[in-house]
Amino acid sequence: MADEWRLVDYYLSPIKHLFGMKGVTDIEINRFDKVFVERNGQTVFMPETRFSSEEDVSILIHQIGNVLGQPVDPVNYPILDARLENGTRVCGVLAPVSTQGSSITFRIFPEKRITAADLLSYGSLSKEILDFLKIAVICRANILISGGTGSGKTTLLNVLSEFIPNVDRVVSVEDTNELKINATNYIALEAPNRRRKEGQVIDLAFLIRTTLRKNPDRIVVGEIRDGHAATAFLHAINTGHTAATSIHANGTRDALSRIQTLVAGHGNLPFDVVRAQVRLNLNILIHAERTPQHGRKVVAIDEIQEGRCVPLWRWDYVQAAHVRNTESKSRIFERLKKYNVNL
Repeated sequence: MADEWRLVDYYLSPIKHLFGMKGVTDIEINRFDKVFVERNGQTVFMPETRFSSEEDVSILIHQIGNVLGQPVDPVNYPILDARLENGTRVCGVLAPVSTQGSSITFRIFPEKRITAADLLSYGSLSKEILDFLKIAVICRANILISGGTGSGKTTLLNVLSEFIPNVDRVVSVEDTNELKINATNYIALEAPNRRRKEGQVIDLAFLIRTTLRKNPDRIVVGEIRDGHAATAFLHAINTGHTAATSIHANGTRDALSRIQTLVAGHGNLPFDVVRAQVRLNLNILIHAERTPQHGRKVVAIDEIQEGRCVPLWRWDYVQAAHVRNTESKSRIFERLKKYNVNL
């Protein structure tokens, strides 16, 4: 195994210096001679960084697959979806599926866990919003975080987990392990379906159902991508469990519609029935966005009240500030006495 990792290290040599570059979160090899990085939220072309040939990129993808026990070949398995030992995400696509030549993307696993204090210092959210989300977590709100790729959904899930009372038992579920939850009584489950050759089909939905047998006080689901997982998540929160998850969407209401559509489509259920179940059991919707001028922000927070989406906060792009909707009051505050929370 050590020799196999040495081969990976050898074929990584043209880009190894990028992994240690401060502020780099993604390394993108579009083809052997076109390398980009995302650094401090900006995508930058690295003209002096390149591989010798298309073959070297292809070999790198094969070597990573080999060392991780995942099949890779241009015909049957042209896409590698993997996680390195240090947590770095890898997505490699072989030619001819990647039509300009084999490509590979690395998402760097951050060494430092981003905290609530960090988000405040970055201006990603306001102190008022953070205090509200802390109350929502303590008072067992079911939370759905939406946003695009790189908007900070996983970071928000991590930050919200800071507020889970230490006496609670936490189980996290992910397709690929990225969460860093700081809890005393904690189990992390990962769906290694891409590594499976035979046996149980361990996907996200299977693991969500498994958590219900692990006596969880809190369930944290990394990201919902399909109807199977969405249905399992809805079943969890519909049976008295407290949970938080994320989903790709363009806004809070779009996220709500998307999870309803996924569940209805998967189970071939009447949309109105699913809509009622989702809105009865979800409480708080948070939308994160990588804004063009101000970086990653929480741009919207809604609460579901009696089946309606009620806006609580919005990011004002003109004022460059979080603005509270003074006409609405959160129902979460009605739970304060039940959970012995003193403001």
